[in-house]
Amino acid sequence: MTSQIFKPSRRDALLLGLGTAVASTGLLRATTSLAQQSFQWGSSSIGSTGYVIMEGLASTVNRHTDLQNASMATSGGTENMQLFHEGVIQFGQTTSTDWLPASRGEAPYPQPITVHQMFAYTLFNCTPMVRADSDIQTLDDLKGRRCMPSPAGSSTATMWRVLFEAAGIKDEVEWTYGSWRESYDALRGGAVDCIPSLLTNGRPSPIMSELATTVPVRILPIPDEVMKKARALNPGISRGIIPAGAAGLKEETGAASFSGVLGASPNVSEEHAYQVIKAVFDNAEEVRNLGVQFKDIAIDFAAEYLVAGFPIHKGAARYFKEKGVWRDDMVQG
Repeated sequence: MTSQIFKPSRRDALLLGLGTAVASTGLLRATTSLAQQSFQWGSSSIGSTGYVIMEGLASTVNRHTDLQNASMATSGGTENMQLFHEGVIQFGQTTSTDWLPASRGEAPYPQPITVHQMFAYTLFNCTPMVRADSDIQTLDDLKGRRCMPSPAGSSTATMWRVLFEAAGIKDEVEWTYGSWRESYDALRGGAVDCIPSLLTNGRPSPIMSELATTVPVRILPIPDEVMKKARALNPGISRGIIPAGAAGLKEETGAASFSGVLGASPNVSEEHAYQVIKAVFDNAEEVRNLGVQFKDIAIDFAAEYLVAGFPIHKGAARYFKEKGVWRDDMVQG
């Protein structure tokens, strides 16, 4: 079941037809010209962790290169994959759960999409979360309940559909969608029963910390067999750890997670891609000081958490080789 408690937007229309949704943004295409060394970055919904990270990375590249970079709000990684295909963006947030369905042209994508990886920048913990006083104790208890996995075009929504399919409840919950702010406000107000946690590698995002100060929350356990089935459906899903004390949680908790990966259009030149990754990691300490969302910006993390088997942009590959973190199992685009 699916309901919409907030006014649908172009982002929410993604699953109903990505091509149609993006076609309505023709004006955005005119804002970018590779010949002018000007690049559009796709981020996520305004105020979300992904939005903040893309803004920070694009600004860092602007400070340390002659390239012109601008970040635009989107629904997140799932929509960004289609925006790459349409030529709207040249860099953008993706997550490890986006790459397999995008490369195969599986739902919600109308055709196969080719994007190259730049670097990983964090591990998102976006696992099902309820109010601490809720009677919901397990994933199975979500049957018939209102679940709001952020925008319909987000990577979190993509992961939740896979996770809930693995748990056998995908068609038995009441789906509704909205921005991260709308999702968190909805749980606070009792309008929905379950939303995603939002942490970066165990560190609560500001919006999650804000919620936890007024409404105690609880993470639902993910059984090992469910996680195994989910990973078989999409290898980009992983199990992360949320430490005890994070956002008021009483004990260490396993969490459905995925890595955040900066994607790049294959049309971006090797030199320009090299300048982008060099600007970020030659100034890694400066980037980490931008906020808690950037604490995983380190060259070893950047290479380790890329999506196995998918091409890495040749400009990024060049930088990884210079820094000694390139591996034989990596694939150069």
